[in-house]
Amino acid sequence: MTLNECNLTSVNWISPVTIGSGLMLSYILLTLRLLRRVNEKGDSANASYYHIVNPSTNIAVVGAEMTHSFFTNVNTITVGTQHALDPLITIKARANNARKASALIQHEWRPKSLFTISGEMDTKSIDKSPKVGLALALQP
Repeated sequence: MTLNECNLTSVNWISPVTIGSGLMLSYILLTLRLLRRVNEKGDSANASYYHIVNPSTNIAVVGAEMTHSFFTNVNTITVGTQHALDPLITIKARANNARKASALIQHEWRPKSLFTISGEMDTKSIDKSPKVGLALALQP
């Protein structure tokens, strides 16, 4: 890959519950976002990465996040994807190493007004019923 364009962005923030910093490198064919965050009163730290598969359309995105809990000393790795079926309908899916999988479909039926159907299941416990949700977000 040749480096035709490189943008480097750095962000630092502090709030009552979140301390963090971020670094973003943008290339023509690759976008890399590294984010370190300490949240939940210092109990966990996060690092995330996402990649836009086709930068010209932003239709498909894949990403991963790693969270470390200092209190329980547990690492959680989550991978996910997002795909725009058309300009108004988006589907998202994710799974983590704790064997939880979730998905949603979101429809923007008016500008900034979304209807969402989502579901989550614990693949370790198939006998438990999955969670299903409906959401309606309205903006005037």
